[in-house]
Amino acid sequence: MRMTAPATALLALSLAGLTACATGQSSPAGASPSASAATSDGTYVVGADPADDPCARVVSALGYVEPLLLPPGQEEEQRFDDAVRGRLAYVEGVLLEYGPRLPAGAKEGEAALRRTTRGLAPAATPREEQVRLLREYREAEKSVRDACA
Repeated sequence: MRMTAPATALLALSLAGLTACATGQSSPAGASPSASAATSDGTYVVGADPADDPCARVVSALGYVEPLLLPPGQEEEQRFDDAVRGRLAYVEGVLLEYGPRLPAGAKEGEAALRRTTRGLAPAATPREEQVRLLREYREAEKSVRDACA
């Protein structure tokens, strides 16, 4: 089967794009170094200043997920699509950055949030476990919000 000229050109452009992605170029010219996932010292960068108030950042991240979650008691009906899992992963990143500096009263809830977001974010997590983890997430979320109030 012969390829037409447009098909050959499209294939060449696709391969060029894949090659550029595979070369490991760090970031586009002018991109902020804060756009990377983590710095060399293991600090998780989530688009905010590490000196920000930890309660404000964590509560804000929890609020970022909230519009995509069904109300408490409806965990069985919750869809765990890419948007929900992505926002839960964002919460985990915020917790890794700011969680260690939360008030002492938030530590237990923060640890539970880290554990539950780590389990909820992957698409491979079984449905029954997602529902269970979401219920635990809600309890931990309330605990952290209360400690930060």
